[in-house]
Amino acid sequence: MLPSTKKFLQKWLRRLAILLIAGGAVWLNVRRFYYNTYANYEKAVDYGRVREYKEVINPIIAAVFYAGRNEQKSEITSYMSHWDNYRTQNVKMLTVPENVTDEAEKVIQKLYREIHRHNKIKYIVLVHRQSDNIEKHLQLLRQMFETEEVEAVELTQDVAETESDLDTFMKDAESLLVFAVDLKQRIGASDDDFLINEALYLAQKNSFKIYIFDEVDTQLAQAWEADYAAWFEDENGEDAHLAQQKANLSAYLNHYGTDIMRYFIENLKQTPEQETIWPEKNVQNYRLFDRGYVYARFWTTGGREIFSRAKIGKNKGIIVGVIELARKAVLKISQPIESVKIYLLTDLEKIEKDNNVPLINYLETDDGVYVQYHGRSALLVADERSDNSVDVLDLLRRRMQIPENDALEKMEFYKFKTVEMNYENKRIQN
Repeated sequence: MLPSTKKFLQKWLRRLAILLIAGGAVWLNVRRFYYNTYANYEKAVDYGRVREYKEVINPIIAAVFYAGRNEQKSEITSYMSHWDNYRTQNVKMLTVPENVTDEAEKVIQKLYREIHRHNKIKYIVLVHRQSDNIEKHLQLLRQMFETEEVEAVELTQDVAETESDLDTFMKDAESLLVFAVDLKQRIGASDDDFLINEALYLAQKNSFKIYIFDEVDTQLAQAWEADYAAWFEDENGEDAHLAQQKANLSAYLNHYGTDIMRYFIENLKQTPEQETIWPEKNVQNYRLFDRGYVYARFWTTGGREIFSRAKIGKNKGIIVGVIELARKAVLKISQPIESVKIYLLTDLEKIEKDNNVPLINYLETDDGVYVQYHGRSALLVADERSDNSVDVLDLLRRRMQIPENDALEKMEFYKFKTVEMNYENKRIQN
């Protein structure tokens, strides 16, 4: 071949390659415009703060602090336990709304009936502020527990002596300490509430477990219960940021979770040859396309997990990531799909890990962990990981397919929280 001919062909091959790349980019963007799947500027973790009216929920919340039967635990992780058999345990302390409205009174009465039915209570101390009107509280306590042994104690900022007396009082097997506080103000409050802090201090000191009792929004109460340990973190700490994002994602799912699951299931039922089903973006469903991270796990008959995949760091809309995971499952899975769990993730927060400190020490019970190493990555959500750092690291290494002796100090770790959606349908077949 003549040099001039070779040069001519190379020039036109380069031009053709550029043309094909440009054409492919145009085709992809036309397709995205056609289905209108561009992600919003907003992030799902910011739901309620950007372009969205967020309904204010004012739950009436009380808390039950109780001691275990057999042993007292000093670790903060003991606070994360939640069992419905709290009623048969040794209930030692309650927090109830300080303002006894008609709605709050119903919740307080219901709580007192439960405690009285399952616990032998003779002596009660009601802890309150100087400004509180406590007559209604005292009346309810005497009425519901059928005892006159009820004493009111006013707590001020100088609590050292009173604190010691209250701690001693709770050692009595038939005693109950009741704090009149507005518990729903604790999370995200701008000012410290010394009365709530005192209740939490006594609970922590005595290693009490917690049960959140509410009458308005059970999901919100359970979220607060799960974050009980975080109440002891520094107010300006990073954990509060992730907890807020988790709460925002919960609100997002409450609003859009049904639509997200509907499109997921519709696409999961499609064959590989059929077209993807996309929602048409409009004013009503606009926020389905908020950016976010998504992870899905799939199980087949017998509860055997067969597939999992994540959409991380792609700047995709939530609904786009969810639909793509459904389509990927259609291509990858040949067995019947019995159940699916979809996770929406908060932002990834880098862990500044000390090489001598176990990874698990940086994680709360509801934290997942994400790792990057030499261009590879893997994640574990909270219900996939154990409380053993060695097991967590081994599983992450296996998922990244790297040797066990690869340098730990070169790995970058991140933590995150999740909210979940579950779907079960044994009739799904691929």
